[in-house]
Amino acid sequence: MIKKLFYLIPFLAYLMSYSQVKENLVIPKNPKIGLSLSGGGAKGFTHVGVLKVLDSLGVKIDYISGTSMGAIIGGLYASGYTGKDIEKIVMDTDFYSLITDPKTRRETSFFNKSVDKYLFTVPLKNGKITFPSSISTGQRNVYLLKELLRNVSNIDDFSKLPIPFMCIGTNIESGQMKIFENGDLVSSIMASSAFPSLLDPVKVGDSIYVDGAMTVNFPSKPLKDKGIDIVIGVDLNQPLAKRENLTSIISILNQIIDINIKKETLNQYKYTDINIKPDLTGMTATSYDDKRKILDSGYVEAQKYVDILDKLPKRNFERIRSSINPIYSSVYKIDSLVVENGRIYKSNYIRGKMGLKLPSMQTYGSVNKMIDKLYATNNYKFINYDIVQENNSSYLKLYVTEDESRHFLKFGLHYDEVFKTGLLLNYSAKRLLFRNSNLSLDVVIGDNPRYYFNYFIDNGYIPGFGLYSSGMTFDLKNFDNNTTETWDWFRNEVFIQSVWKDKFAIGGGLSHDYFESERNGANKIVEKYLNPYVFLKSDTQNDRDFPTKGFYLNAEGKIIDLFNSDLEKKPINIKADIKMNFYISKMFTYRLNLYGGITIGDNLPSFYQYRVGGIFEQPIANYKQFAGYQFASLVDNNIFIASNDFQLRFSKNYFLIGNFSLANMFSTIKFEDAVKLNYSSIGLTAGYKSPFGQIKVNFSKSLNKHKGVFSVILGHWF
Repeated sequence: MIKKLFYLIPFLAYLMSYSQVKENLVIPKNPKIGLSLSGGGAKGFTHVGVLKVLDSLGVKIDYISGTSMGAIIGGLYASGYTGKDIEKIVMDTDFYSLITDPKTRRETSFFNKSVDKYLFTVPLKNGKITFPSSISTGQRNVYLLKELLRNVSNIDDFSKLPIPFMCIGTNIESGQMKIFENGDLVSSIMASSAFPSLLDPVKVGDSIYVDGAMTVNFPSKPLKDKGIDIVIGVDLNQPLAKRENLTSIISILNQIIDINIKKETLNQYKYTDINIKPDLTGMTATSYDDKRKILDSGYVEAQKYVDILDKLPKRNFERIRSSINPIYSSVYKIDSLVVENGRIYKSNYIRGKMGLKLPSMQTYGSVNKMIDKLYATNNYKFINYDIVQENNSSYLKLYVTEDESRHFLKFGLHYDEVFKTGLLLNYSAKRLLFRNSNLSLDVVIGDNPRYYFNYFIDNGYIPGFGLYSSGMTFDLKNFDNNTTETWDWFRNEVFIQSVWKDKFAIGGGLSHDYFESERNGANKIVEKYLNPYVFLKSDTQNDRDFPTKGFYLNAEGKIIDLFNSDLEKKPINIKADIKMNFYISKMFTYRLNLYGGITIGDNLPSFYQYRVGGIFEQPIANYKQFAGYQFASLVDNNIFIASNDFQLRFSKNYFLIGNFSLANMFSTIKFEDAVKLNYSSIGLTAGYKSPFGQIKVNFSKSLNKHKGVFSVILGHWF
């Protein structure tokens, strides 16, 4: 008997450790059932597994409360999504992108695309360095939640949702708990999940809120206060870290936060009747790569409670989701635009940047894209919105938080085989002299010092005015990699530019070039040219270094030294650089780069001849990269290049790129010369997209019996 008890006691202890049903629980007749979903970042995906079990049993949920990730999952469920619906959303969503909040390059202005080469940016305020309040503003969360919750966008009383709902936030000024039960559902959910340092605090009304976990992470009592009889809780609380794991400032700060959360969670247990506590050993709030494992853990744990859950009342319909609005009502006729808190930038500027025409038919998806364009201007910290229906019409209402910072210091680092090592120091300013202006001054310190200056007044569709200046020194080499010539080149430009069809920049201007060259320390040549030009540009590529989608165009026509009376027949340079990315799958992309340049007229100065060779992307006169050859080792008056890249992407940020390129260079425009292919090369590049920019290692070989060329590229091009 004693021996049997010896084996029975551990077994009973095992059962008790997994028994999370309140002792002597009695289910009353026609009980109201509440669902309490706690916070925990990525660990909150376990809620989805629990919801799938509840759906399979048909359990009728009368009220939902949630904190942080529990507010997000609970808000979706309350709005009509099933557990399986939310599972698909979770598995399809890139949560790292939501946290890092990257601006969409495709929607970025032409000016900002020309200066997207920095490792980090430091804002200046009153001459002093300032630091951001968090990693992310949460802008991408707005897009996702507005789109997902569009069918309940007209409901501001959360008790009127398909399942009544509330979520918990923390007033950052008073430290008090806030229960969100009405207002804008998206703003309330974002306030509940705004974890300090990770996401910016959220303004709701006149108060500022952060993650509800700071006060009540497991919101069971608010359900009891609503008269709920049986509270089902999903508890993500985990044991505190041991001393051997408290080895960094972050781990210690997290432990301090967890101590307070754990203390309040224990208090909420007495209001929880059925407490489902999945095994999340080894999981953290940022374990987004383990979302399938976490989700399944909730399903497995909830299965242990099937007997008690099956005794709860059943809903009298198959699916939770009820059609709040007919399908066609997801399309809205927007008659006007209202902007709240817009002090610096006025409505006309905002409409122009968004590309919003009034009146027009819009969906939440199209509005998200337009707001993304506005956000990509870097003039706003955060933009929320509502589509308001009033008196048989609709208007778009923006709640903007303008970025009042005007001055910035930026830094970059780069290495390539042409310009070698460079440390980039940048000063940028907004609204300097004119409201819509941007200024950028780059100074590169290193083996080949250089500078770039940009100033542009951006008027959108109305032509804007710009100034550009650059200066650099570099060496030209022969096939044996020996220096044959040294150039000093300075360019100053004044131009006008307008936007056409949202994708193209079209304009013209006047450029002044100063060239100085020496051969072997002698034969110094100095020449100056004043050239009128026109241009057409477009860049919709989704990434600068490893694009998989989009199109790039840079076309220019230039009359060389138009105002020089000594040159009777003015030569004309016409060139175009075209890049097309063909997305085949998540792993494969084919990229075609076509480059052509012709010269009309005789007596083309040598400084404007087309020079080919090397791997580089710095803007240099009529120079073009061509793998397999030394920098600028091929020279002629006319050129055609076809470069083919076969890009393989694996393990998210690793790339393998095979290249095959053909080139034709010829001195006169004759058919028999133009159709010849003089040069060809093959190459292979291994690349990694790091937080600090590209890392590429390339080996390329000319098929014209020249030596192979080995290249290393580190960091963004500048």
